[in-house]
Amino acid sequence: MTYPLGYLYPNELAKPLVWSPALFTYAFIISGIELLILAFVAYLLGRLKKAIPLLLTIGLAFFTVVLLGPLSDLKNPDRAPLLFTNAHILPTETLPGVSLIALAGAVMWPLAWVLAALFTLLYFSYPMHVKYMATRNPLYKILSLGVSTPERYKALKPLLKVLAALALIPLAFWAVYPPMLYVIQTNLFIWQNWTLLPVIYLTATVDTFLVALAAWIIGHKLREELEASLTPIHVAAPIACAAFLLVQIGLWLNIFGGSPFYTSLAPVVDWSYVAIGLFLLTSALSLIALKFHAASLVASLTGLVAAILTKWNIIVRAQAGMRSGLAFLEPGTEYLMPEIRLIVGIAAAGVFLAIVLTSIFPLEVKDYD
Repeated sequence: MTYPLGYLYPNELAKPLVWSPALFTYAFIISGIELLILAFVAYLLGRLKKAIPLLLTIGLAFFTVVLLGPLSDLKNPDRAPLLFTNAHILPTETLPGVSLIALAGAVMWPLAWVLAALFTLLYFSYPMHVKYMATRNPLYKILSLGVSTPERYKALKPLLKVLAALALIPLAFWAVYPPMLYVIQTNLFIWQNWTLLPVIYLTATVDTFLVALAAWIIGHKLREELEASLTPIHVAAPIACAAFLLVQIGLWLNIFGGSPFYTSLAPVVDWSYVAIGLFLLTSALSLIALKFHAASLVASLTGLVAAILTKWNIIVRAQAGMRSGLAFLEPGTEYLMPEIRLIVGIAAAGVFLAIVLTSIFPLEVKDYD
């Protein structure tokens, strides 16, 4: 088919997107993995101590619901238990090879979640005892795990470091898992020719911007403490992502510029320029926030919008570039609206759980060394 959309296969007209836009939920929910990685690395290095409680609670909340993304894409929730009971982990005679999706969902997610949850409970154990003594709430006593003295809490440090180091392994797998799926999907023209897709996906993170916004919502004191910790990240990371996007655009122009193939790339490039502008604005506002704290709120918002725009560009709009590379067929609103409702619902589940956890666990943990 060539008119009026350019060359595309008939089945692409019926289903313009190979993967459901609900997969975009990963761009928001999977930030929990990045937050947990940041929390564990910070704990092992003794850095960002004021930020660790918020990183843990929000990170664990989002990571808990991360499998709702692929579950919504399956459209058969009754078959969800098969992900764990019939996971294709090892090759067999009838089914050779290993399923990357099964490895991520049935092995790495439960392993990472158990390690992260155990670390979180132990990390907050004595602070929960202190909270119990102040409120006499029996829930806080249960969550203190019997750690009722600073000495017992100090004795947990070696175990906490082991748990943090072990949890980084499955979490690192999950961090690179989504871009790996896009890279190996070789029948889509834009993904196939998006050389820097993995590194752009990883640097366009929403995680620390979410934490900064949460700090604004929660309170003045916590916000100022977190700003000092997160500002270097909010200055450097947006510049890095903008640079990678510019390099990728340069590669596309060098290879496809002036050719018919650039027709399918141009809409993605246009959005990339908008994202680059927002990333640079975020970096500049983060520098200004060192003197004018109100600018950090705007920087968090622009950074969040830039990251989400970039992820939507990668995950959804890039699929609109047809396999031939000679057409760009963006799905209509009648196709997207049901998917957007799923995206909002899954994201809301993560936000709700984050509110619950930040209400239970203290967001300021003293150093008991």
